[in-house]
Amino acid sequence: MKQITSFWTWFQDNEEAIKNAVASGIKTKEVFLHLNRNYQYISKKISFIIISPSNNQEKYTIIFTADGHQKLFPKIIALEDQAPKLQYFMAQAFIKPILNKKPYLEGKDKSYIFKNYKIKISQIYMALMDYNITSKQLKINVYIPVHDRIKDFHEIEIDLKYLVMQVIGEIAFKKHIKNINFLQLPDATLGLLSLIELPEYIEYLYKINSKQKTILV
Repeated sequence: MKQITSFWTWFQDNEEAIKNAVASGIKTKEVFLHLNRNYQYISKKISFIIISPSNNQEKYTIIFTADGHQKLFPKIIALEDQAPKLQYFMAQAFIKPILNKKPYLEGKDKSYIFKNYKIKISQIYMALMDYNITSKQLKINVYIPVHDRIKDFHEIEIDLKYLVMQVIGEIAFKKHIKNINFLQLPDATLGLLSLIELPEYIEYLYKINSKQKTILV
């Protein structure tokens, strides 16, 4: 794909400026204006997220996501496959599911900042509203701390949807999530399920409904 090749050529030529913009805020607005412009030549519906280096790696991760739009998956895969060797960044196709759940179960996961408000995935709960046995898709309510204070923020539902995608991964999100309502977390969480347990809950629903289809002779 010519647009992807052109994007990576531009990105590699400007990699240090992008790293500086992310790390220290140097010319951030100007750099990201050019980054978004070059990126949108590929598709205006594909987004990217830049993740800071973790303890076991030195490079930033630039994650390419189509927000679950399956028609754009080939372009997402091509963005990772065609990425050149970069000094400060590594490319990743799709938002991957969380694998190490221990910090989340212990409430030691990192916070996401929405202006002056901090939210952890471990603080988020959910409830099943509907499960379609045929399509294996769920409609869920997701309960967010301080939702009443952030619900009017620009594109907040997109940002909150990203947190759910992180838990189950972008591909599983497209496959299994039909609809999400974001609501204020109530004082009492009895009867609600921790969001980090969503993958296991989907597997549980699949298993019990598969058993119900078994015919005894």
